[in-house]
Amino acid sequence: MEAETESPPRDLELSALEAEKEPMAAKAEDEDEKEEERGGRAPPEPDPVPLPGSEKNGLVKIPTDEELGGGPDVSGGCKFTGLGKEELLRAAGAPPWAKARALLLFLFWLGWLGMLGAAAAIVARAPRCRPLPPRAWWELGGLYRAPPRPFAGDLKGVAARLDHVAGLHMRGLVLGPVHPQISGDPRNSSLEQLDPLLGSLQDFADLLQTAKKKGLQVILDLTPNYFGGAAWFGPEVAEDPGFHEKVKRALSVWLERGVAGFFLDGIEELQPSVVAEWRNLTEQNSPDGVPRVLVGGTRLRDPPKLLALLNSSGAGLVLGPFLEALGADPPGSDIAPQLLDFLRPQIPLAWSVGSPQQHLAGLSPPRAPQRLLLLWAALPGTPVLSYGDEVGLGDPPSAPPGQEPPPMPWDVIEGMTEGDNSTEARLLELCRHLGALRVRERSLSLGEAEAIPAGQAAAFLRSWDQSERFLVVLNPGNQPLHLALEDPRLPPQATLRLSTHHPLPQDPQIDLRNFKLLPYEGLLLSFPYTP
Repeated sequence: MEAETESPPRDLELSALEAEKEPMAAKAEDEDEKEEERGGRAPPEPDPVPLPGSEKNGLVKIPTDEELGGGPDVSGGCKFTGLGKEELLRAAGAPPWAKARALLLFLFWLGWLGMLGAAAAIVARAPRCRPLPPRAWWELGGLYRAPPRPFAGDLKGVAARLDHVAGLHMRGLVLGPVHPQISGDPRNSSLEQLDPLLGSLQDFADLLQTAKKKGLQVILDLTPNYFGGAAWFGPEVAEDPGFHEKVKRALSVWLERGVAGFFLDGIEELQPSVVAEWRNLTEQNSPDGVPRVLVGGTRLRDPPKLLALLNSSGAGLVLGPFLEALGADPPGSDIAPQLLDFLRPQIPLAWSVGSPQQHLAGLSPPRAPQRLLLLWAALPGTPVLSYGDEVGLGDPPSAPPGQEPPPMPWDVIEGMTEGDNSTEARLLELCRHLGALRVRERSLSLGEAEAIPAGQAAAFLRSWDQSERFLVVLNPGNQPLHLALEDPRLPPQATLRLSTHHPLPQDPQIDLRNFKLLPYEGLLLSFPYTP
C-alpha cells in the first residue's frame, strides 16, 4: 500500500473553499432549471476563468454574486487564507525585519543595563544599616522579682499569676528564695532543697513549664540569708571554701531542674574570683540552647564603691540600687550624667526602682512614674521590677529585720476597671505601655543613651542607627519648669508619646524650644532619624 501523503495547508484551505461553493452551485442549478421550464431564462454561461494573479499572498478570489448568478444569500469577496511556513520564514528573513529585530534586542539590553546601573547607584548611595548586636534574652526585656509567699502564697499561686507578669512584657521571673530558712549555723542550710511550705518539686516543674509557655524564663534567687542584714551571714561564712562548695552543689542541682539562671544578692561580700567561678558553672550548662545567666545583686549605695564593684565583679549581670545613689532630691542637671557614669565600665546593668529591703522616699507616688520612665525608656540595660512596683507598693517604713514583706495587692489590681484614674491603675497602665514600647522600638531596647543639657530638668536621648529617636525629659522638682531645649542633636519639634501626668493631646507635636513640665512630670518624645 502506498503511504498517504499529507496535503499542504494551502490545498486544505482551497478544498474547504470548494466545499463551500458546492451547495451554492447546486442551488443555482435548481433555480436555472425552473427558469428554463418557464422559458424565462437562457442557459447559464460557463464559469469565468480566473485571471492570472488573482491569488496572491494567501488571498483567494471568491466570485461575486453576479459571477455566480446566485441569489441574495450568496456572499462574495476575498478571503484571507494565511501564509505558509515557508512563506513566513522567507518574510522573517527579509532585511527590514532582521534590522528591526536587531534594534529591539539592542534596546532591550540597553534598558536592562541602565536599570541595573541605577539600582547599583541607589544601593551605593543609601546609608549603611548597622548590624544588630547579639543580645541575650535578659537584655531584650525586663525581669520581675517575685518572692513566692508575698507574691502569691506558694508555687501553685505563682504559676496562676504568670499572666500578670507576661502582661508587663517581662522576659524573666526572678523566683525565690525557695529553700528553707534555718536557724543556727548557716553553713548547715540546704540550698538545694525546696521549702515544703511552698509546694513540691512537681509543683516547681509545672511552674517552669507554665512560665515557658508564656515566654518567661525563671531565674532562681539563691541568696542564703534573704531576711537578714548580711546576705552571706558575715565574712566568716562568705569566705568559707566549704560553704562555697555547698553553693556550687546547689547551683548544679537547680540547673538540672531547669532554671535559666541565678540571682545572688550581696556579691560585694564575696571575692570576685568566687563569683566568676559560679558564673562559669551557670553559663556552661545550657543543654536546651537557652543562655543562662548569673545575676549579682549589691546593696552598696555609694557611687565610687558601686563603680569599683562594677569594674571587679564576676557576674554576668549586676543589679544594684543605682537610682538610690542619686539621693532623695538630686538636681535635675546631675541625674543624667551620674546615672550614665554607671555604664562606663561596660558591665551589663540591671536597674530597679528601689530596694526590696526598705521603704524609700523615691518610691513615693509623685516620683514612682518618673522612676518607671527611667527604667524602661531612659537607661540602657535590663529593667527590674520587684513585685508591686507596678502599682506603687512599698515596704513598711518601720518593718523590723526578718519580717515578711507586704503581700501583693491582688484585690486592688483585680478591682481595676476601664477608665480607672486611681494612682495604682495609672502606674500599671504606664508599666504596660512602656514595656510594649521597649520591645517594639530598637532605640529603646538596643540604643545608646546621651545626656542632653536641660537646665533644672533631666534629659536623655536614646538612638540606634537609623531608627526613630526617643527623648526622655524629667522634672525632678515640685515646681513647674519652662524649658527650651536647643541642641544640635535635636530637631525643633518632636512628637509626644506619653506623659506621666496627663493623656495625649489632640495635637501631639511639642515645640522643644518652648514647653512646660509640671512638678514631677516625665515626658517621652520621639522624632525621626535624619542623616
